[in-house]
Amino acid sequence: MAQPTMPTMPMSKGDRLLLERQFREAQKQAIDEELDQRIRDHAREVGRSQRALQFQKDAKRRLDFLAIGDSWYDYPLYDNILLPPFDFGIIGTNNLKALGKPPPIILSLAHYGWASTKALSWENQERMIQNIQAGPWTNGKGPDAILVSFGGDDIAGDQLAIYLTYGGHVTTASARFQGVLDLVQASYEDLIAFRDIFAPRVPIFAHCYDYPLASGTPADGFSGPWLKPSFDFALYGGADAQKVLHDMIDKFYGMLSGLAATAKDFYVVDTRGIITSSDWSNEIHPKPDGFHKLAQKFLAVLHGHFPKQI
Repeated sequence: MAQPTMPTMPMSKGDRLLLERQFREAQKQAIDEELDQRIRDHAREVGRSQRALQFQKDAKRRLDFLAIGDSWYDYPLYDNILLPPFDFGIIGTNNLKALGKPPPIILSLAHYGWASTKALSWENQERMIQNIQAGPWTNGKGPDAILVSFGGDDIAGDQLAIYLTYGGHVTTASARFQGVLDLVQASYEDLIAFRDIFAPRVPIFAHCYDYPLASGTPADGFSGPWLKPSFDFALYGGADAQKVLHDMIDKFYGMLSGLAATAKDFYVVDTRGIITSSDWSNEIHPKPDGFHKLAQKFLAVLHGHFPKQI
């Protein structure tokens, strides 16, 4: 005879809320600890750079950048496989940090999955202020430039369906897409205002991503897909979905270019058309070689702005 089993009780709403709160707090603590470690590592690297200037005859001052944003700067995956503590993003150890003569030092306060509103939360702005004002920098004053990568996480994800025309018969972004562009523009305008107060005349370099693929390919088995489910819901075929994404990226670039035309010391790195179809690791992130191509594009722009310094 089978042994009787005790009936399982569903988790109460109170218990579920408690677990969710504990998870959020643990996640925030882990991110804070990671960013604190980056700050300590940056200080040590600045110290080594300063000692090199003192003891090495041909040493040059290394440019020192502050980076904020999302997974295009902070990407710990290799072809969709998690490889901590490696970072294959644009500013990663084997990418922009390794390029240039001499290569720059970069304090990265970016984190994968951060929308522009998260990257510029009051807590993150407070962290930036503290490090701009009190942190060591190779010029003794503050960052030589601020590198920015955000806006993609405001758009990509389950919320993408909001900006598509249902029925799949329109091959451009819907008029509603302007709403999220306005939100992202507000974030960039806030960053510019932040810079004007706490780091006057420090140039800001942004980018516009590249034309992604609505392939349905996720990252690491846990994240994504971010594009194809919304297009499937809105009854889009693959070719028309790509036309909409192309239009969205071009409009994103146009928004940033408009800011660059009016805001002082704000520059846009045009990253469109750099990543080929074979360079994508998943729907919205390139493979390491693709990220390296993007880093080289950044280097070319920075070299033009800082001649003979990088």
